[in-house]
Amino acid sequence: MKPYLLQYWAYNEKDETTTVLRSKDVLASDETIAAMMGVKKHQYLKFMIADGQDFIISADCVHSLTSKISD
Repeated sequence: MKPYLLQYWAYNEKDETTTVLRSKDVLASDETIAAMMGVKKHQYLKFMIADGQDFIISADCVHSLTSKISD
């Protein structure tokens, strides 16, 4: 698992008819990265958030995934 900054579209809490771009620090497995970059389209992607919980999101909602380099 490697650290990334996930940017994704989510419903706006103030107006549920619109979406907003949100960010979340996640850990992603090599399998998840391969699923994102492969030819076959996956419906959902699985990440892990800091407290160890799974974060499963529709692939259509993912905007970008940026690797984080430790200081």
